[in-house]
Amino acid sequence: MSEPSATLYGAVGLGQPGYRREDVARLAGIDHERSVKWWRAMGFAEVPEDAVAFAEPDVEILKRLVALAGAGLVDDGAILRLARLLGASFSRIAEAQLGVVEQLVAALPGADPDPTDAERLTSLVAAVDESVLDLLEDSLVYVWRRHLMAALGRRLETDDTAHEQAVGFADLSDFTKLSQRVSVGRLANLVDEFENIAFDVVSTGGGRAVKLIGDEIMFVADSLPVAVDIGLDLAERLRAIAGMPDIHCGIAYGPTVAVGGDVFGPTANLAARLTTIARRGTIVIPRAAVGELAGRDDIELVRVRRTFALKGIGDTRIVAVRRAPAPTSASGPIDFKRANSAR
Repeated sequence: MSEPSATLYGAVGLGQPGYRREDVARLAGIDHERSVKWWRAMGFAEVPEDAVAFAEPDVEILKRLVALAGAGLVDDGAILRLARLLGASFSRIAEAQLGVVEQLVAALPGADPDPTDAERLTSLVAAVDESVLDLLEDSLVYVWRRHLMAALGRRLETDDTAHEQAVGFADLSDFTKLSQRVSVGRLANLVDEFENIAFDVVSTGGGRAVKLIGDEIMFVADSLPVAVDIGLDLAERLRAIAGMPDIHCGIAYGPTVAVGGDVFGPTANLAARLTTIARRGTIVIPRAAVGELAGRDDIELVRVRRTFALKGIGDTRIVAVRRAPAPTSASGPIDFKRANSAR
């Protein structure tokens, strides 16, 4: 193993590697194919069979997983789902953490503005000392514990993973076209702003961000009115950002199933389909759900006359939701269910 590689192992607290793949499988008491399957599920690159690339922590975590599966408490399917989720999530987290560390290194007095790859690696490894590594690790555990507590609280509200809630998808309009017009740096900034604002609006609005898919966020809320307010607030916040595309958003309420932190079921499917037909800058809900918003004088419901044949769902009629204009003394009452023949 090269010296830089060995240095990296020590920097992140994995210990010095001393095992090949077959050694890990043997010591953990797991067959080779199964260990490779779990490794792939976590999103790691293939390791040559003769490479000494594993250390004691790799053996220990496999031993614990083998014991858990061997006791019949969970099956391989559950372990693989969790591995895939952890791999996808922590890959992004690690990249974001290193981005912060790189900023710290670049801001140090006397930092080379144009370091070589070797100098950059040396600086990063030096920066990720024990105190920084502990902070990065502790922040992960803290956020995880908070989310675990919230997830336990949600579980206590229902006897099963299936229950009713509102599901929303908010997608940046014409994002592909935008990516062809602006620089990579500007595009990255817009995505970063979108993610920051989306998470802030969803959490402060009483919902939960399920996942971000590039230029789209999926969120859930306990009720349709709460989800609609989140969609409207998100649209308003993003509209204030120069160059930020408008969102188009679909929201539905009904039964959902939670699996591995994700949300599935007919309601999620309907919300996703509604998002695809929502026009730029609009939020749409099924027309059958308008009763949930009855009595709201701060929003306007615009009936869409056209019926949409949604794949896997069937004919669906929709209503567009938007903020109602502030009434003036001369305007009189607002008709919140006026017909719209613009489509």
